[in-house]
Amino acid sequence: MNQRFERVSDRRKARLFRPIVVMTLGGLALHVLLAVFLVFKFDKVASTREQQMVQNGLQSQLSELDAVVMPQVNWDVAVKALDHKLDPVWADTNLGDYLYTFNRFTRAFVVDGSGTPIYAAVMGKRSSLDSYRSFDAAVKSVMPRIRAAEAARPPIRPRADGTGIVTQPIQANAIARIDGQIFLVIATLVQPDTGRILPRGPRAPVAITATPVDAVMLKAFAGRYMVDDLRLNDARTSDERRAYVDLYDPEGKPIGVLGWTPRRPGLMLVRQLWLPALLAIALMALIAWIVMRSGAAIFSELVASEARAKHLAFHDPLTRLPNRALLFERLHPMLARFDADHSGVAVICVDLDRFKDVNDTLGHHAGDLLIETVANRLRAVCQDAAVIARLGGDEFVVLLDRADRAAAGAMAQRILAEVRKPVDSEYGRLQVACSVGVALIEQPGIEPSEALRWADLALYRSKDSGRTRVTFFEPAMDAALRSRRSLEADLRQALGDETLSMVYQPQVDRSGAVVAVEALVRWTHPERGNVPPGVFVPLAEECGLILALGELVLRRVFEETAGWNRVRIAINVSAVQLRSPGFAALVTRLVARAGVDPARYEIELTETALLGDDPVTAGNVEALKRLGFSIALDDFGTGYSSLSVLQRFSVDKIKIDRSFVAALGGNDESEALVDAMVKLARALNLSVIAEGVETEGQRDRLVMCGCREFQGHLIGHPMPVDKIAVLIGEEQVRAAAALKRPA
Repeated sequence: MNQRFERVSDRRKARLFRPIVVMTLGGLALHVLLAVFLVFKFDKVASTREQQMVQNGLQSQLSELDAVVMPQVNWDVAVKALDHKLDPVWADTNLGDYLYTFNRFTRAFVVDGSGTPIYAAVMGKRSSLDSYRSFDAAVKSVMPRIRAAEAARPPIRPRADGTGIVTQPIQANAIARIDGQIFLVIATLVQPDTGRILPRGPRAPVAITATPVDAVMLKAFAGRYMVDDLRLNDARTSDERRAYVDLYDPEGKPIGVLGWTPRRPGLMLVRQLWLPALLAIALMALIAWIVMRSGAAIFSELVASEARAKHLAFHDPLTRLPNRALLFERLHPMLARFDADHSGVAVICVDLDRFKDVNDTLGHHAGDLLIETVANRLRAVCQDAAVIARLGGDEFVVLLDRADRAAAGAMAQRILAEVRKPVDSEYGRLQVACSVGVALIEQPGIEPSEALRWADLALYRSKDSGRTRVTFFEPAMDAALRSRRSLEADLRQALGDETLSMVYQPQVDRSGAVVAVEALVRWTHPERGNVPPGVFVPLAEECGLILALGELVLRRVFEETAGWNRVRIAINVSAVQLRSPGFAALVTRLVARAGVDPARYEIELTETALLGDDPVTAGNVEALKRLGFSIALDDFGTGYSSLSVLQRFSVDKIKIDRSFVAALGGNDESEALVDAMVKLARALNLSVIAEGVETEGQRDRLVMCGCREFQGHLIGHPMPVDKIAVLIGEEQVRAAAALKRPA
């Protein structure tokens, strides 16, 4: 009987579970087939898109190269230098050397209207015209497009106002195999931009530039478009795992292929997930049993996890101090419960001085260690505080409840003294200090955000006043901040309207003859009057306007002094400009547009601008030197200059800072320092000039030290361009320039 029952039970189990098993296995099989199909389709679509991306990327590369070459030959000066009479030096600077240095064009040629080469440069150096022969066939294949567009171009007529571009670029590009190597070839018609200088004949010269498709270009291309193992081959291989894009010359002949290993996201996903998927199926039953058995434990863990999450939401993970959210939660009721016994709430902002230097020099681990140490010190010294919080970075906030000015000041001074103690660590002894701002809230109705803003304003005043000090908030600070923001808005408006002006201060030699002038920017505000450069230049650096200000200064100086030829002109350039990747190219364009000789101009740099190993700074200085500019080191002796800096950047002149000049006569040490600077300059074959010369006595002592050039109020005050032109004998040039200037 029992055996019969067991057989019936087994049949019922089979009837119950057989369909479930069949459905499960069928479902799994269907999912596997669907997954294989989707993986195949996914990989195929991804490979197709990569091919399209590479093809489009190659065309984008050609278009970008077109845009690089066009400004060099699509302007009046290029017509004069390449069409009217070939100027090889100009071609070297603006085609051969420039395009090789900044854009890796290893070949640069110019052919005249008949197709005959008249200039050739290889690897940035002028070369024999024979180097053009191998490129002749490729050039002839694209030249018909250039000449057809040139013939269809309307007559060039300069605009009545003398401004604006009067021609559209005429370019053609191609991919060609030359001497066994594949090049991207760009042909650009030489045209005027404003039309002041017109081509001599119906066919203008054409600039031919070429860059090789080599390992450097392929690496950059692969990185830009995220292509793996990109290589250039002569033909396709039999490897089905590779993807290809064919390269054709202008006549449609195959000249090579770009091959790479396409990414197979679907297959990669399968390889990564097949074992976890099998394990997941095997563990499903076990997980269900474990979940039922450990339900209570999971619930307890969820409660504990919620508590941890709440703690993390209101505390800083590094220091375990309250964060901004908890600070505001605690500060709000403190500001709301003013009574007869409640004297006030003190909000104390603490910010480490030069904390960024620790991160930059020793790394973020050292910075974290320093933050933790400061947090522990605040816990020790601020035991009476209601809240000690970290807002982020290196800024902390301490709240004192029922505090008056004396208690808040005493607490701030204790913080200042405790934080400034050296920190002994695995990185050595770290010297740390802080600045403190205090806002004492003694009346109800103040919002927490406003109270914190007041403390921040006091903190910023401590920073501006020299750091490592305590400052209490005063209402005037808020007005000062608003005034600064208003001044920033006015400066933006002034830069947009170009209402800033230039003045020039003379520099003389021992005989009193003016040998140079320094260009200085001035701002006359319609309401504030004359705003000193010491105010608006640092403001421009802080609010990101220094690049626009620097460009305005360079353009104005080049325009106003374009016809001068008797004196040098010194122009100040900030460290921010020098670290800008496009600065040298900007100066090149401005020089070309104004038609000035860079050899007559001197770029003045501060010592801090040349510190470090920034490759952008070094590249910009090198490019400026190649253009012909001389380099002067301003405020010499006040920073961290070294002989290696003077030699590395090929400095031409040092400028003795006015602080040393002002100290002359006060003690022998100052005169010895100046004498040492002059001797150092002579030993390095550098020119030297002293600035800030105010008295005859200072000038006489400088002469005794061997100084030969002088600048200062004793020599002459800064003056407008018209007056300085009269002083140096350039007034006729200024008058001629004014007559030529369009109305």
